[in-house]
Amino acid sequence: MKYLGLLLISLTLFCNCNSTNTATSKNTETKNQSEPEGKYLVTSLYGKDVSEHKLTLEFDKANKKLSGFSGCNIYYCDYTVTDSSLSIGAPGASKRYCEQTMKLEKEFFKALSELKTKNLKEPTLTFKNENQNEILVAKKSE
Repeated sequence: MKYLGLLLISLTLFCNCNSTNTATSKNTETKNQSEPEGKYLVTSLYGKDVSEHKLTLEFDKANKKLSGFSGCNIYYCDYTVTDSSLSIGAPGASKRYCEQTMKLEKEFFKALSELKTKNLKEPTLTFKNENQNEILVAKKSE
């Protein structure tokens, strides 16, 4: 009976040590991700600082959905991603009218349609068009 108790305690300790190592390796994989996940604040659009407008990109990696704030409206769309490229589906958006930010919103949607390549170096996400011109830069939001 004494040995049975000792055996159960040993097995419990052994199993707990193994699960800690698994959790550590999963955290390492997340840090080296090549696909964006979570919320990003757009800082630059076609080389212009737009951080004061608080445009956002929110990636739902599990469902391959992109949503966020486009300057006036809330938008949503599907996306597909490979190692270095990202394709955005046609966005849908709410129908608010904002005279001051309509031009910015049109530029933002134009940039989304032109995205060809991505470079994710946490916390910065950079998108380029087919000519490799930088068109959108975003930083991970906390």
